[in-house]
Order: sequence, then structure tokens, then C-alpha cells
Amino acid sequence: MKSSALVCSSIIGSMALMLAVTPASADDQVNTNQLLNMSLAQLSNIEVTSVSKTPEKADQAAAAIYVITQEDIQRSGATNIPELLRMVPGLDVAQAGAHDWAVSSRGFNNQFANKLLVLIDGRTVYNPLFSGTFWEVQDVPLEDIDRIEVIRGPGATQWGANAVNGVINIITKKAKDTQGKLVSVSAGNMVRADDMVRDGVKIGDDSYLRLYAKYNDDAPEYNIGGSRSDDGWQKRQAGFRSDSTLTDRDSLTVQGDTYDAHEGENFKFPELSVPYVYYNPGDIEASGANVLTRWTRNISAESSTATQFYLDNSQYKTSWGSYNATTADLDFQHTWTGWKGNEIVWGTGYRLIMDHNGATSLFTLTPNERNDSVYSAFLQDKITLHPNDWFLTLGSKFEHNPYTGYEVQPSTRLSWLISDTQMAWGSVSRAVHPANRFTSDGTITLAGYPAGVFAGGPTFVGNVGNTSLGSEELIAYELGYRIRPTKSVSLDLAAFYNKYSNLFIGTFGTPYSIGGGNFFEPLSATNNNTAHSEGFELGTKIDATRNWQLAGSYSYLNLKFDKIDPGFSFTNNPKNQFNVRSTYLFPYNVEMTNSLYYVEGLTQTSIPGYYRFDTKLSKELMKGVEVSLVGQNLLTAYHREFGGFLYQNPVEIGRSVYANVTFKF
Repeated sequence: MKSSALVCSSIIGSMALMLAVTPASADDQVNTNQLLNMSLAQLSNIEVTSVSKTPEKADQAAAAIYVITQEDIQRSGATNIPELLRMVPGLDVAQAGAHDWAVSSRGFNNQFANKLLVLIDGRTVYNPLFSGTFWEVQDVPLEDIDRIEVIRGPGATQWGANAVNGVINIITKKAKDTQGKLVSVSAGNMVRADDMVRDGVKIGDDSYLRLYAKYNDDAPEYNIGGSRSDDGWQKRQAGFRSDSTLTDRDSLTVQGDTYDAHEGENFKFPELSVPYVYYNPGDIEASGANVLTRWTRNISAESSTATQFYLDNSQYKTSWGSYNATTADLDFQHTWTGWKGNEIVWGTGYRLIMDHNGATSLFTLTPNERNDSVYSAFLQDKITLHPNDWFLTLGSKFEHNPYTGYEVQPSTRLSWLISDTQMAWGSVSRAVHPANRFTSDGTITLAGYPAGVFAGGPTFVGNVGNTSLGSEELIAYELGYRIRPTKSVSLDLAAFYNKYSNLFIGTFGTPYSIGGGNFFEPLSATNNNTAHSEGFELGTKIDATRNWQLAGSYSYLNLKFDKIDPGFSFTNNPKNQFNVRSTYLFPYNVEMTNSLYYVEGLTQTSIPGYYRFDTKLSKELMKGVEVSLVGQNLLTAYHREFGGFLYQNPVEIGRSVYANVTFKF
């Protein structure tokens, strides 16, 4: 801790020294201004594809969308995607351990958050076991990300089930944009190693290839009270991407990744004798691989198609059970603008999920192996009601899954371009989260209790699957307004009211004997809960001066359940959050970004609110060589952000300081 404090003091001293530097001359600013973020005018021209699956300007999209740009990523000091997402208004990002994050949009945050859909280049990365995301293995090299499009609110019409409260679409750079070699090396007290090498080459007249390999070694976090936890982890990953122009109408992308992670943990398992829990140090082994191909064709000026296929395998092994899933997914999309005033997009898809699990006395799936097919189609039409001003988007997703059958997820979006600098929009949408492999077929032991608490003897309590579950449903109402009152200020406001029905709620069954005078108390999900939420999110960006840029956001969420739930809908979300970020360009190519975050406390788990301060100080030593010093969580030695994950102790997130050097040649 003393060494960390010394490094933090060095950072603060360096910051003070930088603040004392005399501003550069106008000529110097012209030479170094390329390091600054894009201006607001340039940001307004960023095209996104996550709202309607066709390119449109971000500030004209009829949805609550936030784009994390390449410049945002570079300045953040983050080493992983969850850390990047902290800047997005309306997202709740909480770290629960060295390799554990809980991420949600507009509520329902927990370890198995299942109402937020995450995609990487169009490939869904949710785990079919629980419909959520293992964030520690979604480790795209940050240097290779073009942008991250985040939608708060339903995106089910375009993307299907589980896009209930939001969509995160991570889009990587084309191979053509990453030519040459890059080496990045980081080391610090918590980030012990975060290293990446990349090479981009031209392999044909109009074909390009990118290869990369990366390695990270993260130190364990802190137990409650300050001792070190056992949750340190290491991960190795490699991948490629190739982009080729086949003809003047056809292009082909092929990409893939493979990874292997070793995650430490001191597991806390239930037993039927005092103290009703025993500890078992162990490891989590996570590995996987994926490959994706995408063929796009411009049939004419009015017609284009995209055909995508990907194959994904993920394996997760622990001392309490294992799970292996292989997903094959085929998707076709056609965009047609042949009718004046209409932009029609339609498509079909098929997904096959093949899985099996390694059962233990704590966790099992029945049947042990299963093959599931999901069929889908969607249709959307963006109608011009009045040229250049009013647009109406109507669409729906149609799906069939093996757990809840047919699902229809429609939406209506209306947008009004008031002027070149103002836009208003509104939407009504329906989205569903179907039952999944675990809620239908899983059994897992949660806790042990002494005799008389639940039955006549010592009793295990555990979740037991329910094959009769229906889908959780959402009807969402949204309004939004964007304005750039001046060239240097932008404001983005989104408000919502969400009504949830058929939510999963844990229902206790009848205890039964498991021998030796012991019992098991089943806890099964039923569709007997409802909830509603209202809230708003405000984001702003300011070009304060030529060398100083500010950004910030505030979000409010009021989520209420109509019934208290002992297990399945347990959720922890702060009512109030805000962040403020500042980037300043000093002379001599020195840049500093400071970020302050506030998260209100989580009442259900008695976690107090906290402030978090991060800073990054960087300098371009020469063309192609940059060094930086990053500090995270600088205000406290460690603090809690979330409860402990399943069978894991709660931990506190420690102060982190690391240095990085990047070479491009």
C-alpha cells in the first residue's frame, strides 16, 4: 500500500506540474491539436447502425444512443470494456472482483443480468446458460475498437430476445485501418501486465489482414477488512481479421478469436453443519474460440444484402460445475429503398445452440445435453412523413425459441428534425426475455440452514428449474431531445417509463428428504411478479476552449417491484449516478484526462455510495511512441461496488496505478 501511495503522490505531483505549464502558442496548438477529441460538429456526423441496422447519423437516431469513440477509448485509461462503459449515461457498471463485473441498463443489475444484449461485430456474446455476459472473456483489444454503440431501452425489434433494457454493440476497425505494427506494454500494482502485439499487412490488391495476440495478469482484489483476496487472474488471447473487396459490388470479412483464462477464487460452498459454509480455494478455467464471416453485396443503388455466419464455442469449468456451449448462427439482411420515402429492411436468421454440462452435487442441468434451435425474422420500414423533417419507423421481430415458443416484439419510433441542431423523438416498444437453459432445466444449491428453519432437519435451499416458465415482458415508452445550442455545446436528454410483467419471482416448494435426516427446499421461478420504472438520462459535451474538452452525464432511475422476491429477480441498482470528464492538451504533446464518477448506494446489499476518480497523463515522445501513467480509484485505498457473486466472497476494489508505453511502426 505504501508503494501505491507513493506512485499516486507522483501522479498528483505530475498533474500539478502540468497545470503550471504555460499554454502553448497558437502554432504549437495547430501541430498538437490532432490529439484532441473530435469537435462536436464532427461527432454529429458519426454514423451508427445499432438502432435501425442501417447507417444513420447518431444525433438523428430515434433512440437513447451513446457512442464511445476511438478518442474516448484512447483517453479513458481503461484496460477492459466494462471500465469503458462507466462513462455511458444510464448504464450501471459495478466491479465485483478482479475478474467479475455486473453491467446493466436501466435496472435489473446482478451477476446474471439478462436484459442487456451485447454484440461484437454482429455476433451475440451472451451465454445461453443464463442469457447474460461473462465480461472477463469479452476482451477485444481496445486499440482495435472503432466505436461502441450503446442503446438504453429496447432494441428487440432489430436484435431479438434479451435486448430488453439495452444493446451494446462493439464494432472493431477494418483491417485496412490497422496497417503496420503496434506493441503496447502496461505494468502496475493491480494491472501487473496488459500487453498486446498487432501486425497489419496488405495481402492483395484490395485485401488486408490484421493479426494480434495479448496477455493480461491482474492482481487479486481485497477482502472486506483489507486482506488480499484470491481472485487474481491471467488470460491469453489471439485473433485475426481480414477484409477483402472481391468485386465492385462484393466485399468479404473473415475474423476470429481464441482465448484461455485462469481465474483464482476462494469458493464458499453451503453445507449442513455449523457454520453451514465451507471454503475451498479453487480456480475457474474459461476458454473459447469463434470465427465469423460476413458477405455484403451492393445489388444496386437501391438494394443491398448482408449475409453473416458465425461459430462460437465457450467452456467454463469450476469446482462446482462446468458448462460447454457451441453456437452456430446464420443471418441474412436485405435493405431496399426502391419506394420513394421508404427505407425497408428485412431479414431472417437461424441459431443452433448445442451444450452439455459437468454435473456435481451442487449444480446440474436436466437433461445433461441439449440442442436448441431459434428461428427469427424481422421487418422494418422507415417512412418519410415530410421530407427532411418527420420520420416514422415501424417494425417487428418474430422469433421462435424452444422455451417459450413464438414471440413478437414490435416497435414504433417517431422522429422530428426540428432544425440542423435540434431533434426530438419518441417510441413505444415491446421486448421479451424468454426462459433460458438454467431457469428451465437447472438445479443449484444456494445455502444450508439448521434444523427447524425450513424443515425438520438441516436443510439445503436451492434453485430448481421450471419448464413451464413464460417470457418476461416489457412495454417501454420513451421520449428524447437533442440540441446543440452553440457550436461548442451539445445536450442529449432521454426519459422513459417501463412497465414489466410476468417477471420471474422465486416461489418456495415443499421440502423433501435427501437422507440422513436432511432436507432440500426447492425454490423455483414463476411468472408472478410485475414492476415499473421511470427515469431520465442527461448527457452533455462541451468544447470549453481549443485545448479543453468536457463531458458529463447524470441519470436517475426509480425501479419498483410489486412483490418481494427471495431469489430470481433480486436486483441492485443506484437511483442516482453522474460522471464528469475533462481532457486538456498541454504544450509539447502532453495530454491529461480526469474522470470523476458518483454512484449512489445499493440499499438491498447495504453497499454505501462512492466517488471514484481516475486520471490519465500521456505524452507522445516522438512519432509512433507514446507513454502514459494511469491512476484509477485514487480517492480511497479500496471500496465496495457490488455483492459477492455465486459461491464467492464479496470484495473491495483497490486503487490501481499503472504505466503504459505504446510503439507504432
